[in-house]
Amino acid sequence: MSTSEQNRPRTLAEALRTWDDAALGELLRRRPDLGMPIPSDTSQLAARATSNASAARAVNRLDEFGVDLLESLSALPEPVDLEALARGVDQPVEVVRPRVAQLLDLALVWGDEDDLRPIRAVHELLGPTPAGLGPVTTRHFGDLDKLIDEAGPDARAVLEKLTWGPPTGSVEKAERPVTIASARTPVERLLARGLVVPKDPNTVVLPRQIGLHLRGGRVLASTRPVPPPLDGKKVSIADRAAAGAAIDLLGLVDRGLEQLGTEPPPVLRTGGLGVRELRSLAGKIGAEEQTAAAVLELAYAAGLVATVEVGTSEVWSPTSTYDDWLELDLAHRWAQLVIAWFSGLRAIGLIGRRDSGGGTAAARERLINALAPDLERLLAPEIRTLTLRALDEAGAGTAPAAQAVVTWVAWHRPRRGGQFRDDLVEWTLTEAALLGLTGLGALATHAHPLLSAEPAADDLAEAIGPLMPEPVSEVLLQADLTAVAPGPLVRAVQDELSAMANVESHGGAAVYRFSESSVRRAFDLGRTASQLHAWLAEHSRTPVPQPLTYLIDDVARRHGVLRLGTASTYLRCDDETVLTELLSSNLPGVRFQRLAPTVVVSPSPPDIVLSRLRDAGLAPLAETFEGALHVTGSARRSKATRRRTSRDFSESAFDLTDDQVKAVIERVRAGDRVAADRPDDEPLTTPSETIAVLTNAAESHSRTWISYVDHNGTAYERFVEPVRVADGWLTAYDEATDQPRTYALHRISAARPVE
Repeated sequence: MSTSEQNRPRTLAEALRTWDDAALGELLRRRPDLGMPIPSDTSQLAARATSNASAARAVNRLDEFGVDLLESLSALPEPVDLEALARGVDQPVEVVRPRVAQLLDLALVWGDEDDLRPIRAVHELLGPTPAGLGPVTTRHFGDLDKLIDEAGPDARAVLEKLTWGPPTGSVEKAERPVTIASARTPVERLLARGLVVPKDPNTVVLPRQIGLHLRGGRVLASTRPVPPPLDGKKVSIADRAAAGAAIDLLGLVDRGLEQLGTEPPPVLRTGGLGVRELRSLAGKIGAEEQTAAAVLELAYAAGLVATVEVGTSEVWSPTSTYDDWLELDLAHRWAQLVIAWFSGLRAIGLIGRRDSGGGTAAARERLINALAPDLERLLAPEIRTLTLRALDEAGAGTAPAAQAVVTWVAWHRPRRGGQFRDDLVEWTLTEAALLGLTGLGALATHAHPLLSAEPAADDLAEAIGPLMPEPVSEVLLQADLTAVAPGPLVRAVQDELSAMANVESHGGAAVYRFSESSVRRAFDLGRTASQLHAWLAEHSRTPVPQPLTYLIDDVARRHGVLRLGTASTYLRCDDETVLTELLSSNLPGVRFQRLAPTVVVSPSPPDIVLSRLRDAGLAPLAETFEGALHVTGSARRSKATRRRTSRDFSESAFDLTDDQVKAVIERVRAGDRVAADRPDDEPLTTPSETIAVLTNAAESHSRTWISYVDHNGTAYERFVEPVRVADGWLTAYDEATDQPRTYALHRISAARPVE
């Protein structure tokens, strides 16, 4: 054995011990789960890196070519050198070398260019048939081409069908042993020569050696070392179109939440908003149902909407955060919605679809509603980021086709989500257009801050600010009893105008129409004719039209001719004892009289009665004359609950700081020094040390001594060759029986490598 072979690491742990601090630091930054909690030494770090859970997180973030390289390494017979791997993926060595270096840096592969070894977890994650190749057999075949020719052309045709996978085929159950002399059918001739082997009585499988030979040394039919192109049409007004969409969205959110405040819909028993209520809301704010659902979801993500308890039921209502949101300028309102959407976990595109998850058949048939609690998907933020990066990669002013973006994202995350991933990409494109992040399909300039390491609302607001119109405080009054707002109105002006006129059309120049009923509404709110005349004269760029003056005066003359007062406030309750107790409660300033067993009245105003009842610990529900739920405009908003975002669950939530990385490296180095001073024959007895020894032994196929206590409390010592450590069990070959056995990890009291 040469000196270089003697010095070559035999396990991942030995390889990691040769890394410098910079390389270890980069590994911890790219796989932060390896540093939490801090490993005691390099052996424990390696054991954690080779666990299925940690390896899956790393593999799932690889692009298509990275996964192809791992599949090829898993499929090719060891040892695999760089040139053999390059042949396996049919790419030049110069293309493969830097990508292999990335896999080495991630500790998914260890060794060097002459002997590349994927960690055991990679084999398990990619399954028993990597790249569609069958299992390895121990048979020596000799001249394969000669064997295939002897089997005949029809047998070769069978092999060609199995060559690129799947490597299995169905056959009729054989009633007799097959030999070369007795073989009659093509499959029997292949079986007799070992070119296919039986998997079960009705299935044959193509051995991996034969598959690789038939593929000409290639593992995969084709590979793409670079992402697919993102060609598209050029767009010259993307920023302006996107800004217009952003302004329209703010109007939809405002109208939608004001409608919720006026007529709060009930919360479904299963959570969410009913289909009928969503359809009604969509009609009242002038939007499609899917758009209205997205508007509500954006508001919910930003904390502008929440559930409110009203008596024994719950309704959807704006929160106090919505009031604060209205005080912001347009740019910051928009930025808050975008940040909430970008980092949120809710997959809005699922609304209106059937639940495809687990559970009963009835649950799977259930429609997914807007604002439902089961809309959260951990994959959503990651795919949103990749989709926007694809649009950015296409270039400024370029609108790539939706399918091109889907393909680009699929190349970057081939193992994440499948069809659901593709759906998320298309939904993201739709939602980005609604939010004003794209214009005519191209990424807007003001969307670029989202692609920074730490997206901030202030940066987004600053980017879109120059494109946002300044709110105006004047309108254009016209002779047809309409008022045109030449831009977004100052909030106080909008509220006052809405009190005396109805919105007739929305958009960049909203149109309000005056009518008898709208003017009467203003009088009902306490305005006088002189106040309306003065306000219109102050806020109109044009002279007040005479028809509008006549309308106001005419309504004023008739308004209040017939007067009425509150004769009583009624309270009704199905529980008579509650009303009986109320009559004897002597609430301050409130008198009650019973009209029926379940009805009492009071001469006090409803708001006073409501306040006194709440002070007494009761929870009355106000209703209109028709019995519908009534929530006054001055009702106190509920507080917004914090929404879960990508940082609550993604790896970015656990990113290690530079100080944490330094602390992990120092701890690992210190642990290695302690391990080096330990006598070779001293067994490792702590659970973490034992698991690290067994995991590293499984990686290197090395003998290990273990002390094991069975369920009767009897201690045994065994020499084993670990195969797999996962799910609380060790699978290993027992030298005493030469059979695979499983051992519960919690019953292994000590372990020691054996040379």
